[in-house]
Amino acid sequence: MRTAQHDLFGAAPAPRNFDQDALGFLIAYARKHKGQAFSAEHVTLAAQEKGIAPDDLRAWGAVFTQAARDGHIRRSEVLFSRSMGNGSLSPGWTAA
Repeated sequence: MRTAQHDLFGAAPAPRNFDQDALGFLIAYARKHKGQAFSAEHVTLAAQEKGIAPDDLRAWGAVFTQAARDGHIRRSEVLFSRSMGNGSLSPGWTAA
């Protein structure tokens, strides 16, 4: 049986928010790779390694849309083969 961890004062930590964690990770990833095109799959796989993963990977679509709308990323002209999309080609992203 798992029990919730508590801080020094007995309060349980706030639950993690996927959208906020994922958006922050995506923005940091784009900044780190500024000037280089990257695929959405590269980001989602790197985020999973850091423990940032939704129940349904399609949730990342809204995260990329928000980051693009906020001006953090934009579409690149580089096409990437999607390993999770049966090898279909998809345009990548770049830091804006």
